[in-house]
Amino acid sequence: MAKNKFLRVLSFFIFPACVFLFSEFLGIVFNAFNVYVWLDIPMHFLGGLAIAYTTFLFLRFFKEEKMIEIKSMFVLILIIVSLVVFVAVLWEFYEFLLKYFFDINTQPSLEDTLTDLFMGFLGGFFGAIVFRELISNN
Repeated sequence: MAKNKFLRVLSFFIFPACVFLFSEFLGIVFNAFNVYVWLDIPMHFLGGLAIAYTTFLFLRFFKEEKMIEIKSMFVLILIIVSLVVFVAVLWEFYEFLLKYFFDINTQPSLEDTLTDLFMGFLGGFFGAIVFRELISNN
């Protein structure tokens, strides 16, 4: 039983892992973010959406396990968006560390970093609005 729960929880990370691997693949193999500078924007939106979905899956799992139940839609959306923004900030730290340790520049400007954070936030907010109905129906 515990193994099934572990595998289920592990499966929650498939969408974000695919977004991460796809993003790194585009960047490393095709140098796509230098060729198509605009591609960075939808990737950060998609990353925010993926983290929102993963957060939704965790909250639904916790509800099923009777660990936590969030009755307020405002609090639900706040939790999802907060976790997405937290992960977006961690992602920007990751990009900074790529530059610092490996001289891989993925943050050409402050404007780019803030746009990345904002697009992650928008993806997370969009995901929270869409997925809130799924958790409230279960």
